[in-house]
Amino acid sequence: MDKLKSEQDRLCMWLSDDPDHILQECGNILSLNEFLAIHKQSSAYEKMRELLKIITEKGGDACQSFFDILRQNQACYPKLQQLFSPNTQGSHNPTVVAVGNSVVTAREITNIKAKSLCMKIETVSDPGSCQSGNVIGKVLQADYSAHGGSVICADRISDATIDADVDFSVSVQTSQVYAGTVDETPPSSSSQGPAVNMIIEHKVELIDCLRADHSFILQHVHAGCIVTDRQYQNLKHICLPEKTLTDLIDQVIDNGQISCSLFIEVLKNPEVVRTYPQLKDITRNLC
Repeated sequence: MDKLKSEQDRLCMWLSDDPDHILQECGNILSLNEFLAIHKQSSAYEKMRELLKIITEKGGDACQSFFDILRQNQACYPKLQQLFSPNTQGSHNPTVVAVGNSVVTAREITNIKAKSLCMKIETVSDPGSCQSGNVIGKVLQADYSAHGGSVICADRISDATIDADVDFSVSVQTSQVYAGTVDETPPSSSSQGPAVNMIIEHKVELIDCLRADHSFILQHVHAGCIVTDRQYQNLKHICLPEKTLTDLIDQVIDNGQISCSLFIEVLKNPEVVRTYPQLKDITRNLC
């Protein structure tokens, strides 16, 4: 536990490269409510901070299990090697990679005197330009990796005297041009739980039932944090209801047990059942 607390900041940074993967790995440690609390955080870094907070509060076996998970996933998060073999860290200039309209700055400014300092960053994020999983795998090898329209500021300033204003503001604007669908489905769990199997078994029935008002169920799924904002926007722009629902359910299944459990809870929501009366017969068979 002490190790996790002392290394919290670095762990949050390292694990935020791919927060969905580590959350899937922690499926046996986290409860459904804990997973939701993490998923509702505004950024990957904050998600990892919430995850570490929950793990350290659990203490004991949970901390040891999480530490074992970190050890087993050093290939996915190469910088974790510094946690288990501190001497491998060394001193070097940081490597940076940015894809999908992302920005990484790693400027080093030292021994300056100025009336003001402006290091403002302005960028435009294109919802359709995020690269696929293979590219993200390469990004993980860098000291600082940004993808999906994100911004990382790793600037270092030392021995600086600034008389007036200092501007470190970051402005990210979303492009108004829709650039097509993007597959950003998080890695699926290696094992299928009962909720996954139930959704697979009743997939055709669910599509047939929900197509009566596909926009309504899509809004509820988005509100329940079962799909990301980007996935929601992509699904909204599909013309055919059957295609929308097929892609939605496929994404839910690919996301694993927790995602399917959340989807089943949405299907059992009284407001949803009132909209789709046929769901009463289907949800009787769902866990």
